[in-house]
Amino acid sequence: MTINPDTRSPRLLFILNNDYGELGLAMYFLQGRNLASSTTLLLPPRLYSKNKDTLPGTTYSYDSIEDILRTVDDTQPDIVFLFSGYILPLHQIVSLEETEALVQLLSDRKCKVVTSDPFFGIFSHLKPEEANAPQALQLFESEIIKEQPWPYRLSTTFGNMRILKQFARASHIIRNTTHLYYTRPDPNDEPIEVVTDNVTFFNPSLVGDGTESGNSEVNAIKSADTEASAEKHWLFILGSVDYDLQTSFYGEDKFIDLIAKKVEQTLQAGRRAVFLAPDDCIQKLRSRAPVHARKDLLTFCAYEAFNAHLLQAEYVFYWNLASYSTFLRVINGLPMFMFDEGHLARHVKPMHERMVRWYYHNWTPPSLNQHEALDADALEELSRDYKKETAVILKNFRQLPTPEQVIEELFNR
Repeated sequence: MTINPDTRSPRLLFILNNDYGELGLAMYFLQGRNLASSTTLLLPPRLYSKNKDTLPGTTYSYDSIEDILRTVDDTQPDIVFLFSGYILPLHQIVSLEETEALVQLLSDRKCKVVTSDPFFGIFSHLKPEEANAPQALQLFESEIIKEQPWPYRLSTTFGNMRILKQFARASHIIRNTTHLYYTRPDPNDEPIEVVTDNVTFFNPSLVGDGTESGNSEVNAIKSADTEASAEKHWLFILGSVDYDLQTSFYGEDKFIDLIAKKVEQTLQAGRRAVFLAPDDCIQKLRSRAPVHARKDLLTFCAYEAFNAHLLQAEYVFYWNLASYSTFLRVINGLPMFMFDEGHLARHVKPMHERMVRWYYHNWTPPSLNQHEALDADALEELSRDYKKETAVILKNFRQLPTPEQVIEELFNR
C-alpha cells in the first residue's frame, strides 16, 4: 500500500522538549517540504515564545500531559514524533510515568510513534535493571571526571547514576518505537548497533548551492544583505551547559576575559563578532565589549533568526562537537571550528567516537586553542580542504530517503 495522492496526507504531531537541538531536528525534517498543512507542533513555553509565528505547520504551547492529550484528541495524528523520548522526562514537563502512559495510549490508537535519539544509539539498549551496573556507569567515565577534585567526582557520580536510571527507564518505554536519525555512519564503515526499528532521512531542502536547483529558501538566507553590507561576520555559539563547563574549568571571570578577547580579535580582523550565548554570559560580555559591538551580543533567539546568523557567517566557532547546528554548516560546505568538544563528548565516554563515525564520517572539524589569537589568514588556511571533506559527507547523505519517503514508509507499515 502507498499513499494515494487523492486521499488525505498523514497527520503528523511533533512533541518537542526544551532543547533547541530537538527543534532543529524537527525543522530539518519539515523545512522546505510540503508537509506543513498536515503538521502540528507542540512546544514548551520556552520555545513557543520565540518561535510561535515562524515555524512550518500549526504550533501550540504545552506545559502538561493534559495539554498533549488534548492535542492528540483534537488533531487525531497518524504519526507522533517524540523529540526526544529519551530526554522528554528530564525537562520535568512530562514525567516518566506520563511518557509511558502516552506511548501506550498512542499505540492503542494505532498511531505510529517515532523518537529521535540524540545519543546515536548509546543508551538504546540500556535496561532499567542495568542502570547502576559498573558497565553502565563506565559510559560516564570520561577524563573530565578524573581531572576534578573528589567532592566534584562524588557528586557527579551520583548525578550520573540518577541520569542513567532515567535513561534506562526511558529506553524501556520507547523500546518498540521507531528511532529516527538524520545522519548515518559512513556506508564504507562498520555498522553501529542501534535498535532494529530505525529510519534515517535527508532533507535536500537544507542545502543551498546558489543555483536554480538549490533550495531557494536556504539560498536566500545565505545571500541576504550581501549587497547592503560588505561587512562579514564571525559567529560564536555557546550553549548554557557548555558555558557552565567552561567556567568550571577557568572560573567565570577568566573565561569572560577569554571570550571578550575573541570579540576584540574578530573586530580587529574587520569582521562583526556575533555571539549567541546564555543571558548571564552575554550580560557580562557586554560590559567588556566596545559599545558599537554590543548589538551583536545576543541571547538565544528564534530558529529562523538563528539560521540566518548561522548560514550567513563566514566562520562559526563552537564549544560543542555535538551541537545540532553544525549539520547545516557541514552539508552547505561552510567552515566552522571547535574550541572544545563540549559537555556530551566530555561526559559520555562513547560520544566522541560515535560522533566522529556517525555524524562526521571519520572526519572532524578543525580544532583551535581558544587561548590563542584568532587570525583571518590562519583560519582561511585551515578551511582550505573543508569543502572537499564535507562534500563527501553530503554525497553520502543524499542517498538517504527524503522526509516524504520516510512518512510513506511509516504510514504504510
